[in-house]
Amino acid sequence: MADIEDFDLDKTTRQAWADFTERLADVLSVMDASADLTISAVSSQDSREAHPAVRFSAVEPGIVEATLVGVDSPQLEELGWAASPQGFTARRDQEEATELANLTTATMTEIVGVLHPIFLEPDQLAELLTASDGGLTPPAPGTYGVVLPSSQAQLDSIVDAELEQMFGHPALRNAAGEVAIRVGSTMVFCRSTPDFKELVLFAALVHDVNGRSRACEVLNDLNVESRYCRFALHRDRVFVQVSVPAQPFVPRHLRQALESISQVADGIDDDLAHKLGGRTTFPSAG
Repeated sequence: MADIEDFDLDKTTRQAWADFTERLADVLSVMDASADLTISAVSSQDSREAHPAVRFSAVEPGIVEATLVGVDSPQLEELGWAASPQGFTARRDQEEATELANLTTATMTEIVGVLHPIFLEPDQLAELLTASDGGLTPPAPGTYGVVLPSSQAQLDSIVDAELEQMFGHPALRNAAGEVAIRVGSTMVFCRSTPDFKELVLFAALVHDVNGRSRACEVLNDLNVESRYCRFALHRDRVFVQVSVPAQPFVPRHLRQALESISQVADGIDDDLAHKLGGRTTFPSAG
């Protein structure tokens, strides 16, 4: 099974937000009076309250206004929001769209607590993002959608097309070639191997682990019991990993792997964090 020792979750997340901010600034800089855009966080709980969101509109030529919805914090004015009868707003010239995009990202990450852009509403991501196919055209699928990739770049292109079909927005692939995928409350990453024979899906389950020896014992037991998933300790984080053969690539196999890793992540992360003295990616309710 391929190694993920070189994966840096913190660096990857920072870069994802930087890419998101840049794309948002590009969209805001050309917004006109006929357009509007809402960026909101996915709610992990059933709630009748409005999801935290930022709504953008061109209020006059060359001017974009952002209105904050469902968020209230004493830190908002410090970030750059202005209190108004409509709530908290921020208005910028379109030449200063980057400032508005930075404010949005800071609000979502620091105030709302969104960990990664993949946890923004998918239909809004589809509106904001543009697909990047690198000029490659995926080969025509054979029976049951089976495809035989001829290069790593082509395999990545095939996977991106499949993920866009599954989730409704272009794949969030970073410069290192990893795609971030939201499956329920789980953030899964996918990368292909250089020989394009395998896809590796992995997710961080537990952070800030105390005691490597104890962790290795627990993970060894899990690896004996698990049918499809493997568990590993990288630095102070526990990852779960699934390998998907890609010669040929079978779309259903990718979907099954995503289901498996999501079920495992949702099913054991709290118990595992308790055993290892760490914390889960998402705090438990209550």
